[in-house]
Amino acid sequence: MKITFILLLTLHALIHLLGFLKAFEWMELKALPLHLSKSTGLLWLMAGLGMILVVVAYAGSGKNWWYLALLVALFSQVLISLYWSEAKFGTLPNLLLLLVALHAWSMDRFERKVAMEVQDLFPSEVTSGGQAEMQPLAALPEPVQRWLKRSGAEATPIPSQVQVLQDFELKLKPEQTNWYRGSASQFFNPLEPGFVWSLNLSILPLVAVKGRDLLRRGNGEMLIKLWSLIPLVDEKDNPKIDEGSLQRFLGELVWFPSAARSSYLEWEQLGPNEAKATLSYWGQKATGTFTFDDSGRFLRFQTERYLGGEEGATRKPWIVEAKGYQTMEGVELPVQCEATWLLDEGPWTWARIRILSVTYRRDEGESPA
Repeated sequence: MKITFILLLTLHALIHLLGFLKAFEWMELKALPLHLSKSTGLLWLMAGLGMILVVVAYAGSGKNWWYLALLVALFSQVLISLYWSEAKFGTLPNLLLLLVALHAWSMDRFERKVAMEVQDLFPSEVTSGGQAEMQPLAALPEPVQRWLKRSGAEATPIPSQVQVLQDFELKLKPEQTNWYRGSASQFFNPLEPGFVWSLNLSILPLVAVKGRDLLRRGNGEMLIKLWSLIPLVDEKDNPKIDEGSLQRFLGELVWFPSAARSSYLEWEQLGPNEAKATLSYWGQKATGTFTFDDSGRFLRFQTERYLGGEEGATRKPWIVEAKGYQTMEGVELPVQCEATWLLDEGPWTWARIRILSVTYRRDEGESPA
């Protein structure tokens, strides 16, 4: 697709250059039905050269190339409008260039927003929510102690920053048979529970979705945009989303197990291999049950989570199961997981997650990448 777009723009640039050559009578070009003055020919030369610069910048993945693309497309279209009857078909590549440039602009705007939210996730000073303190290992339920010992997180400090890179497959509806593929980057603040999750999802060859989930100071947000431009979901200031985001953080601390000793968690043993965790932060609470095997390896997290944020949404069992493990940052982590809703009509496994990398940072003064 990228090569086709480059070839189309290159052809468009050449037509502008041919208009310049014809205006100065350097080539006869009977096939080009334009009658241009030399001054207008110079303008066509400028449009052609500008289009070539756009092609070079786009092919080289130049930063902010769309600024030039928008300017050149508008300039080219003005020239075409002056010779509409002969040059009107040049509108099609200009329109395509405008659409691609607009998409690139919206992508950059979305990513800048996420980058600012990541920076805000790691304040230079501890907020009034309080910084996490580590509980004594002996104060935790026996299954949790075994988990921390087996995973290798028993004596490790709670990281100040965590970045997780993921590949995943999604089913957006229970009846969906095919899986949509995507990738995501997620930053966690284990000291002051919060995260920023940024999603790239491919629905169809020409249909892409950008998403962002956020938890900050007990408040959750969900934002999903088609082509990073058209809002599909924009949820915030919603208690159901707040609770669900906190539940998600609780379940995902399996990627930084040392946070299980945080003072914002209260543990209760339910059985020989089960423990319930209650996370209290900024006036919000979330609970969930962790299940381990006899050796202490994490198997499953389950909670009752709102299925959506609309007014009629109800809580349904939400389960995350580990399907594969790998040691990262010296800690054994679940790197293949499945997330499932237990609905009245049956289970809906809606996500398969594969962890590509986990990075811990324990220097609070170091900023995230």
